[in-house]
Amino acid sequence: MEKQSLVLNFPDFTSRHEAHVRFLKEGFAIRQISTATWSGRPESFTRVHSILFVYEGSMNVKFDGQNHRIPRNGFSDVIDLIPLEITAISHDLRAYHLLFTENFLANLIKNRPPFSFSYMLEMSEKPVRIISESDRATYMKRLSIIEDVMREPSHHFRTEMLKSALWMFLLDVSNIYLHQEESRSENLGTDHLRNIFLRFMQLLPKHVREEHTVGFYASQLCITPQYLNRVVRQISGQSVSEAINRMLTGKIAKLLDDKDLTIQEIADRLCFADQATMSKFFKRQKGLSPTAYRQNGSCSH
Repeated sequence: MEKQSLVLNFPDFTSRHEAHVRFLKEGFAIRQISTATWSGRPESFTRVHSILFVYEGSMNVKFDGQNHRIPRNGFSDVIDLIPLEITAISHDLRAYHLLFTENFLANLIKNRPPFSFSYMLEMSEKPVRIISESDRATYMKRLSIIEDVMREPSHHFRTEMLKSALWMFLLDVSNIYLHQEESRSENLGTDHLRNIFLRFMQLLPKHVREEHTVGFYASQLCITPQYLNRVVRQISGQSVSEAINRMLTGKIAKLLDDKDLTIQEIADRLCFADQATMSKFFKRQKGLSPTAYRQNGSCSH
């Protein structure tokens, strides 16, 4: 019989794994997962942001219900608090698991997020990345520093040192991603195509609340919708419509967290013709109506 998943929020997690996890009650925790620390029971995480890095062996996970395998040197940044479930691990697994509450991560990043929008989009589309051996060494060094800081609970400046160590780790993650993106872009073609794609990525979060059509973004870039689609698909592997729909779905899911907002008010904020139109759109993307999504507590997107 398949074992039922253990559902954990941040306090539940730190309480259950106190012997194997180092944490700040303000909302950060780090642990290493191996057969010595794994109970054998699947774990589901709610209302936390997770980063997973497998440096030996492999693990099986579910992101928003979708199965994935994270192999050696596999890295995953679980974007936008989407549901994460760790379902199984290999006998030789060695992995880091970092957990952030939403408030802690927001205070850490504040108004200067280190990641490009293309990083956020790619991690949503392809949540498992494989890094090189040299990048693996960088990750291991940064994660070791974070662990060292967490081992000194009596240090007067522990929280400040931790935030600095985390910030350096996130900057290295972003730097490695940007170098990989530049390398891909060079292989894909001219700087002209890359510039079109990057300009589209900049326009999308600014206008997606009001503008849901390919034509709008193409007109802003002074190109045809067909050409914009070719460029975006060549570089990202998805269409312009898919990028718009994914971001718009995320906006709806985020607003559903605010129980004071009605479905109609959310539809108005996101410039849908009416509540029914938004509900049909959201159900096509998520498989649930906005009301059902809110009622069953799935708003952890």
